[in-house]
Amino acid sequence: MSETWKQWEGRTVDGRFPLQSYLGGSDHSAVFLALMQSAAGDSQKAAIKLISAGAVDAEKQLLRWQAARDLNHPNLIRIFEAGRCRLDSADLLYVVEEYAEENLSQILPERALTVEEVRTLLPPVLKALQFVHEKGFVHGHIQPSNILAIGDQVKLSSDALSVPGEENLTGGASAYDPPEALTAMGAVSTAGDVWRLGMTLVEVLTQRIPVWDVARGSAPEIPAAVPEPFREIAGRCLQVDAEKRWTIAEISDRLSPARVESARPRPAATQMPATAEQRKESTKWPYWLGLAALVALAIFLIARPKTPGPPMEVKSTQATQGAAAENPQSATKTTNADNQSGVVRRVMPQVSPSARSTIQGKIKVRVKVEVDAAGNVADATLESAGPSKYFSRSALEAAQGWKFAPAQAGEQGAAREWKLQFTFSRNGTEAAAARTRVKR
Repeated sequence: MSETWKQWEGRTVDGRFPLQSYLGGSDHSAVFLALMQSAAGDSQKAAIKLISAGAVDAEKQLLRWQAARDLNHPNLIRIFEAGRCRLDSADLLYVVEEYAEENLSQILPERALTVEEVRTLLPPVLKALQFVHEKGFVHGHIQPSNILAIGDQVKLSSDALSVPGEENLTGGASAYDPPEALTAMGAVSTAGDVWRLGMTLVEVLTQRIPVWDVARGSAPEIPAAVPEPFREIAGRCLQVDAEKRWTIAEISDRLSPARVESARPRPAATQMPATAEQRKESTKWPYWLGLAALVALAIFLIARPKTPGPPMEVKSTQATQGAAAENPQSATKTTNADNQSGVVRRVMPQVSPSARSTIQGKIKVRVKVEVDAAGNVADATLESAGPSKYFSRSALEAAQGWKFAPAQAGEQGAAREWKLQFTFSRNGTEAAAARTRVKR
């Protein structure tokens, strides 16, 4: 079926949304990278999901997307448009939403998240889920592929929201489903979201979802490797009896700085009571620590080296992130070798410490630049992007600021071509330049 979907690359949906590339899909749906016009009049990336109109209750699905479009939360993927369209002889439904390059399921094959990363990741997910529940919806698809990053924000997918008690419209059984989904006609509930959150929490910490025996009716066993407070939270989420599961508010309370602090061992020595000013200051550090960790996690989602494959997992509902070396605006001094080779100014890529810490080994990016007669870069293109869009983008932006010696006699009116290689490692960034040819 993927080949059928893929043939529509380059087509336009509803006369407004050009399909740039196929990202992934299933038998009944597909997701494409598309372009849409922003309020400012320029084009911006978006994700567009297509569903066969005959695979779902079309009117009910459109109503749900229209309702989800009215939801506005910083940790929820925005929906821009939804409607019907026809490509060739196929009747389709479409939904246009924010485009996220990364989702959590792409990290887990490489490694589990650390305790601090989970402690930072969970609050924005809980806030989005609490918001969804308060607005009268159920998410129904909490799993790593539906936890995404856009810039420095962690976001939850929103294109498959349902109403409590209704049947799930978007597919069959999942390993994340709660036990009642097997006996209640697939009806969704807020308690079901809590169960799926518990399964996801264990998976991100261990790279495996808990194994449980449906026939025995016992709760899944939480692996010993899951640390507190997440072990307790997962246990409270994965109660077979839905009424015994914690609510999202109770999970958030368990993660509150006061609860976490009170659970830590206290020294035996007597301590003086904190002053009012000390108490006021003490409430600030958890916020700043959490904000810094959130930014680091989002940068990791975007900057980490990627394995080959589609940007989004097909099960995701969207498709299913030296001083001169860190500042692209400051040019490094040229060396004698540079002067002999014709390099007048080098500009090094800007790489944040958090992104650099994700590097394993070395990342190499090659950029081809065309240089005009005055020595300025007229055009720069990626020749070898490497495994990370973050580092390739940084290298491309830096290459555009390089300057070379003016054209010599006999080269006037000709475009000169250079190849730049940027090598990123945890210890810094190196750059090398080689002149390739003169294009007349």
